Amino acid sequence: MGAGSVKVQGKKFNVKNELGMLRLEIYNMNIKNLSEVKGLEKLKNLGALNLSNNEISELDGLDALPNLKQLFLNNNKITELKGLDSLTNVDRIFMTGNQITEIKGLDKLSNLQWLELNRNKITELKGLEKVTGLIQLEIEENEIAEIKGLDTLTNLQKLGLRRNQITEIKGLDKLTNLRMLLLDHNKIKEIKGLDTLTNLETLYLNNNEITEIKGLDKLIKLETLYLDTCQITDIKGLDNLEKLKLLFLGFNPLKKKEQGFAENVDVMGEEHVKNLIKSYKEWKP
Repeated sequence: MGAGSVKVQGKKFNVKNELGMLRLEIYNMNIKNLSEVKGLEKLKNLGALNLSNNEISELDGLDALPNLKQLFLNNNKITELKGLDSLTNVDRIFMTGNQITEIKGLDKLSNLQWLELNRNKITELKGLEKVTGLIQLEIEENEIAEIKGLDTLTNLQKLGLRRNQITEIKGLDKLTNLRMLLLDHNKIKEIKGLDTLTNLETLYLNNNEITEIKGLDKLIKLETLYLDTCQITDIKGLDNLEKLKLLFLGFNPLKKKEQGFAENVDVMGEEHVKNLIKSYKEWKP
C-alpha cells in the first residue's frame, strides 16, 4: 500500500517512506501557492516536505500538516515568515535563497532546532527570542550589521553569520554551548567578545579586517581557527590554545613564524599544509 500521493499541474508525486518518515519532494514545478499541490491536505502524517526551487511567495495551507518535522523551501520567493504557527512539531526549517527581510512568526515553534535563512535580505537578529530550542542557526549572506537578540538561545551549538556587514563581535556572551562560530567575510576589525565561549571548537574569522591575534585566551577547547585573508602581520596571541590543531593564515602579510607552538599544529596557507616547528623561518604566504 502506498504512502499517498499528490498532483501538481496534472503530474503525480508519490510520498516516500524513508527511515520511518513520510517525505514529499516537488522541485522545479513553478509552484506559486500550496493550493496547487492537490491532495496535500490529506497527508496528515507527512513528516518532511521539500518544495525548494519553485515560485512560492506565501505559505498558506501548512496548517493541514500537523505532524510535519522538516520543511524545505529553499530558492523560492518568500518575503515573510508567516503561516508557520501550526507547525508545532517542526524541528528543521530551511529557507535559503528567498526574499525575507524580517524574522517573525516563529514564536510558537517550540521544537525548532535547526533554522537556515541564508541568502535573504534580513537586516536584524530579532524575532528569535522564544525559539529557545535552537541548536543550529544560519543567517549567512544577509544584511546584518550588529549581533544582538540572541541571548535566550543558550542551546545553540552552531551559529553561522558569515558574509554579512558585522563590524564588532558582541552579543554572544550567553551562548556558552557554542561549538562552531562562523563570522568570516564581514567587516570585523578586532577579536573580542569571545571570553565566555569556552566550548568553542571551530572559529571562522577569515576575510575580515583583523590586524592582531588577541582575545582568544579563554577558548581552551579551540581546535580549528580560520584567520586567512586578514591584515595580520605577527603570529602571537595563541599561547593558551593547547588544543589547536589547524590554523589557517594564508593571504596575510605575515613576517615570519614565531617560536613556541606545538609540533602537532598544522598551518594551512597557500602551500596547503605547513608543519609549524619551534624555529624561525621566513614564510611568504
